[in-house]
Amino acid sequence: MSASHQGPNMQIAFYPGCSARTTCGELLEATHAVADRLGIALETLSSATCTGSREIRAADPERFVALNVRIIALAEAKGLDLMTICNTCTLNLIEAKQRVDNDPALRARVDRKLAEEGLVYRGTARVTHFLWYLLEEVGEARLRALVKTPLSEHRIAAFYGCHIVRPPSIFGDTDARDVRSIETLAQILGCTTVDYSGRTACCGFHCSAQSDVIPIKLSGRHVASAKAAGADAMVTPCPLCHTVLDTYQDDMARDLNTSLDLPVLHLPQLVGLALGIDAAALGLKRHVVPVQEVRWVQRGV
Repeated sequence: MSASHQGPNMQIAFYPGCSARTTCGELLEATHAVADRLGIALETLSSATCTGSREIRAADPERFVALNVRIIALAEAKGLDLMTICNTCTLNLIEAKQRVDNDPALRARVDRKLAEEGLVYRGTARVTHFLWYLLEEVGEARLRALVKTPLSEHRIAAFYGCHIVRPPSIFGDTDARDVRSIETLAQILGCTTVDYSGRTACCGFHCSAQSDVIPIKLSGRHVASAKAAGADAMVTPCPLCHTVLDTYQDDMARDLNTSLDLPVLHLPQLVGLALGIDAAALGLKRHVVPVQEVRWVQRGV
């Protein structure tokens, strides 16, 4: 049994990433609220830096690897596995780990950099995402036992984004279009899930630095498809996807000449609502598209 899984009282190193500490502060609030309810002790890596998005990887591949392996080494110094709440951070950390584990020369160079601040990379920590941790470590039985407000009236459209299912070189050869982990979790919480075009497509976030036209056009189609399929909310495990789907939705509606108004929940917020956590503790007031547009919350909003 890994150091991160100790029955109902679990402990894991926690890397929140940048967005959850800035533009998506409600994600961090909701994650802590849900972890407390589930008995998960989150050991936040306070000195961890940004994983570099995907830009540092393109500009300086070795620095990218060292940056991410340092974060893993911080978790290993605590004797813990490492959990994230951002798809891009998850991909970066897993990719960097794979590269040093399979390239002795690269590992030696990275080790020398880590030694400058007294860190050691051992390769023992597993990198996981909150979504995977809920299903694999907390487990269906415990989740079902703790559900206090089954979300049986709600129809959820899962939006995975890219970096938790692709590329195959990192996540294996399983067809990304067949992934069902969010749907599985939503159904445990009592939701009905809908299939629609775009559930595993790109949101366009990483193009937004150059032009917001691409995310607006890409994700506008996804949101419209989810609404047409009968969803009353979307849920995503990625704060970057959330930023696009929620923040740009008015622009998407104008581009499509239609009404959208489809609330977008962070994954921990969906879990928290089912666990009976108060809406204020989940940060639901911070959304651009109001969550109370549908009957999600009976109190606190």
